[in-house]
Amino acid sequence: MDQDSINSEKLVTIWDVAKLAGVSKSTVSRVMNNGPVSDEARKAVYDAIEELNYKPSCFAKNIRTQRSMTIALMIPDASNLFYTEMYKAVEKVIFEQEYMVIICDTQNSTDYEIKYAQKLMDRKIDGLIYCTYKTSERSEKYFINLSKKLPMVFMDFAFSKFIKKENISLVATEGVESTRSALKFLYSKGRRNIAYINFPNDTQITIPRFEGYKMGLADCGLPFREELVYWPAPPQELDVLELGYEGAKTLMAAKEIPDAIMVAADPLAIGAMKYLKEQKIRIPQELSIVGFDNNNVSELIEPNLSTIAQPIEKMGTRAAQMLLNKLNGISNRNESIIFEGELIERGTT
Repeated sequence: MDQDSINSEKLVTIWDVAKLAGVSKSTVSRVMNNGPVSDEARKAVYDAIEELNYKPSCFAKNIRTQRSMTIALMIPDASNLFYTEMYKAVEKVIFEQEYMVIICDTQNSTDYEIKYAQKLMDRKIDGLIYCTYKTSERSEKYFINLSKKLPMVFMDFAFSKFIKKENISLVATEGVESTRSALKFLYSKGRRNIAYINFPNDTQITIPRFEGYKMGLADCGLPFREELVYWPAPPQELDVLELGYEGAKTLMAAKEIPDAIMVAADPLAIGAMKYLKEQKIRIPQELSIVGFDNNNVSELIEPNLSTIAQPIEKMGTRAAQMLLNKLNGISNRNESIIFEGELIERGTT
């Protein structure tokens, strides 16, 4: 019987490696942990591991190191492609360091966020990257306290107010100035009735973007008009595409019909465009649209979506690196990285 057949019939253990290499189990363990052994013994162990195709037990390693080699990425909405792209960036960095990533879709619920966090702690995760649409006094208190016990990186600009006070790590995109500049860009294109589709008013992540919209109006000498803002009250049962669709439907029935629509996130723009196309409203000839995020779909829809780009890959990469630095003892220092948004002009303007 050949060696491959033997390996397929039984689980190879560290004892098998020691026996084939002609060394003790402790010598094999030292080799695997880069401990002091002779070159001859090290070679014998490596040869035996290769011949037996030995895979060390992750469970045993975790007991020894007191680590699960697992981090969690908590997101508010798995259907939002922004977070799909975020996960890819995080996972690439984390996997290279032999960690695994658990994705938790909290469905935009504080209750779910806290329940997930409690279950993750029961499973002994090593760290957490926390993304959220909205915060509450309850969630802020809970996760800031959690960050003092568990390596964490926050990814919501709403938490920027805690940077100095609570000393947390944060990666986010600032939305005020980029939205302000985008509105002035629309004004330069001759647009005067510039509307806005927002998330429900308990969604803190978009508040800076809406503030930028109002500031941009003031910069251009345009009045702020409530009828040109679609900002549904919570709770909101519609998904984000339906929200954009209903937003456009409501705005186009207003007394002052918009000639441009800005939105708080790209999926809202996609939903709005669906309604506008159904109504045979030409984009951008009759109405311009500007999104926020610049996820991959922005370039796939027709016409391509002009949008304020968040550097999604850079954000995910930086958050993962910051978390790994904490886990590996490279740096325990909390830091904040605030990126600027950038207007990407495409077909909708």
